[in-house]
Amino acid sequence: MNEILARDETHDWVVDALSKEKKGTLLDAPAGTGALALRLKHIGFSVSCCDINPLQFSAREIEFKEGDLTRSLPYPSGSFDFITCLEGLEHLENPFNAIREFSRILKPEGKLFLSLPNYLNIERRLKFLITGLFSKVPSPQKVGKDRFDELWMLHLIPLTYPVLRLILEHSGFQILALAKDKEKKRMKWLLPFVWGIRLYCRFWPEEKRKDYHLEETLSPELIMGGNTLILVSRKVGCEENREFQ
Repeated sequence: MNEILARDETHDWVVDALSKEKKGTLLDAPAGTGALALRLKHIGFSVSCCDINPLQFSAREIEFKEGDLTRSLPYPSGSFDFITCLEGLEHLENPFNAIREFSRILKPEGKLFLSLPNYLNIERRLKFLITGLFSKVPSPQKVGKDRFDELWMLHLIPLTYPVLRLILEHSGFQILALAKDKEKKRMKWLLPFVWGIRLYCRFWPEEKRKDYHLEETLSPELIMGGNTLILVSRKVGCEENREFQ
């Protein structure tokens, strides 16, 4: 049995979305135990896996290479039609490098499926207002010295949507879709805060609203989203990417 390290709903959304795509070569990185890779293999993809920790990978029928997303990945340029990176970027010291590497090893028009914590839902925004933090800062006393020493096991970078969009566009990607993993029922109690924020921002000049990406950051997928944000992006040429911006 392959343990699922990302949320079940995230795996389900990604598998459903990819089931509608023309099958091709796909890299899952970080691969974790290989649970997602097995599901994608079963629906027809030619799957490869990469992770910094080979000991937890148990899907032995799938090709696996050890690799570090903060360094060069062990694949030639233009190797894959699709890449899935679920719950990976927030664990990296240098997420810029990972996205650049994904762009390098994707074929032209290849698609990148990402998931990461949704730091801009209203619950986390209020926690930041109170604590000044998007998430708890780990310490060796809390998580244990062994895990604390392995930084890649911890959430290091609170990547919000505007910063992630910057990284993606800088590396030649166009965002195609945003989605949330699941509804959080208790978020409905926070709707008055959402209404207040949206009303306040409605009076901002159009240029300022664009500068802060308010159309996306105040969308239901983000501000009323669950714990996880899911993005789909496509590798485009430099000229096309500039037109998109």
